[in-house]
Amino acid sequence: MSDQWITKQTLIQRVQNKDDASAWDDFVSYYKTFIEMVLNKSKISLNESDDLVQEILLKIWKGLPKYEYRKEQAKFRTWLSILIRNTMLNFLAKKKRKNPNSVELNDEVILTVTETQIEKVIEEEWVTHLTSLAMKAVTKVFSGQAVKVFKMSLEGKGTKEIAETLDINEESVFVLRSRVKSRLKKEIKKLRDEIEF
Repeated sequence: MSDQWITKQTLIQRVQNKDDASAWDDFVSYYKTFIEMVLNKSKISLNESDDLVQEILLKIWKGLPKYEYRKEQAKFRTWLSILIRNTMLNFLAKKKRKNPNSVELNDEVILTVTETQIEKVIEEEWVTHLTSLAMKAVTKVFSGQAVKVFKMSLEGKGTKEIAETLDINEESVFVLRSRVKSRLKKEIKKLRDEIEF
């Protein structure tokens, strides 16, 4: 078994041991924000979202000891996506049954959305979440103007404009942007290896 394989499974295996409280804290730090992003993108209201996040985390905590990784059949993120989707849809269906008039338009839309559409939202939010986590790590590595250069380029500003704004030469803009981009790609790969399998 390769080191990469061991790294990929480490957090999930640790969380499956319910006696490892720090593993659960690590897990929540990686996944809670992602769950919140999916619910927000699905237009779940903030006060409902808090309860739903807790319900999803509880289901994950209860379900993880039984989760078994099978490379071609049961990727963890697939299992997690199904759990989020089903919990969200069950929540909205229950809400509608209790009080049909309380279901807002966005809830009605969610109830009629196909599984594929929900999975697309989950996939998009996962990419955004990984990129955000990686960017936080990158900003700790680079000091000075490197991150500013990179963010300005993401905003669509050209090399010349960035150089003039930050009072640096164009070659420096190119070098700094390339370094940050390269490191960001490495951080995303590292995160994928650690928390996505």
